Amino acid sequence: MSLDASVFNPDAVRAHLERLGNSPCLLGLSGGGDSLALLLIASRWAQENGVQLTPVIIDHAMRAESANEAQFAARRASQLGLSPQTICWDRDKPTTGIQAAARNFRLNAFAKLAQNARATTVLLGHTRDDQAETVWMRLQAGGGPDALAGMTMQSPLPLWPQGRGVSIYRPLLDTTRTQLRDWLTEQGESWVDDPSNENRAYTRIRNRETLAQLSVDGFDVASLCAAAMKFQAAKQDVAESAGRVFLKSMTLLPWGGARIDHLALRASAEPAALRALDAVRAAVSGDPIRRPEASHRLLEAFHSEKAVTAGGVALTLHKGSWYLVRDPGAISGRADKSITSTGVVQAGSQRIWDGRFLISDTGSVIALLGKSYHDEIKANSLIEIPALARPGLPVIRSEGQNPAIPGITDGVDNLMQTLAVELVYRNLFEDRPPTWFDTQLREQTAQGSH
Repeated sequence: MSLDASVFNPDAVRAHLERLGNSPCLLGLSGGGDSLALLLIASRWAQENGVQLTPVIIDHAMRAESANEAQFAARRASQLGLSPQTICWDRDKPTTGIQAAARNFRLNAFAKLAQNARATTVLLGHTRDDQAETVWMRLQAGGGPDALAGMTMQSPLPLWPQGRGVSIYRPLLDTTRTQLRDWLTEQGESWVDDPSNENRAYTRIRNRETLAQLSVDGFDVASLCAAAMKFQAAKQDVAESAGRVFLKSMTLLPWGGARIDHLALRASAEPAALRALDAVRAAVSGDPIRRPEASHRLLEAFHSEKAVTAGGVALTLHKGSWYLVRDPGAISGRADKSITSTGVVQAGSQRIWDGRFLISDTGSVIALLGKSYHDEIKANSLIEIPALARPGLPVIRSEGQNPAIPGITDGVDNLMQTLAVELVYRNLFEDRPPTWFDTQLREQTAQGSH
């Protein structure tokens, strides 16, 4: 289907790419028309600007033809002077949920390659048609305003903490498939037509056919993209209002919790308060994915002045103030083994504990403080920390040094650093916060007390 009959202008795509600077980039390449057009434009941009561009070809190995298609894509990238990386999904595949599993495999591959190449961006060939299909699918699923905002041109790689510091960039998002294929034909290029794009077993393909028919019948499919832009603007407005609520009512604490100003949060409008609570939940739990149901539970409990656990955190009262702390059950493991205990995740060359702390010293060992800590840590040093949070605090043990706790023990910033600010950014602003919020939050966090 075509959303716009105008002629494609590759210079408009180059203008989007110019905003990325000259940091190394990956490019998702399938050999299809969308990704091939992006490859041709991006390779020239990279060559002219001294950008290290690495095409990444994921062979899902679900069809007999996929290996040849991967070779075609790699050969075209090589002809452009690039060094493509081909990753084959040759492990056992699930019998159900194959699309979700394939997506997870791709994300992990991008994260690993980005860390190895020191790349900060993954270029993907999503088009306006993909945007329309995304909004249509989410509309059918009963998605709310955030879901109907569709895809943004830039967003964080949706994998934490392995994808930390890596963004997805979609410079073709205002271009249609028809425009790209017409342009490729003019260039004398050929591309791969994946037969999976005709397989009605997939929901997206059925929806694609439906939208194509609706377009023939007179429905303005482009209106779905226009709606997405309006929802994106509304989403940004709520995020900025939530950012102001966050700065007024919440203080990130260096040991991993957050203190909530009771009066300031009570005085805030509910939509902004909910988003602010979800952002602080992300910082405290190490989980940047939005959890609106958990935020509702937290806000209701807060207004009722009741302790509660939700979304990986616990709301608790300590010395007359309300705190959000890491849910003890989530961090130490449930008795029924429904949640495994916290550990260290390798994210490229980095080690991250519980999604919340960056371990800078590779020789250190991180463990939970636990309930029997009096022999190692003086109890009076923890007096300002809610009792519910103490057993789940991370303890740094390094050879020849006394045990230390970030935010409690002096001089350990070089061993373990909090990622709370980054988690707030990813949850609230998709990792690109307004300057005013960035400046104030960093200043406020630096001044935060125990």
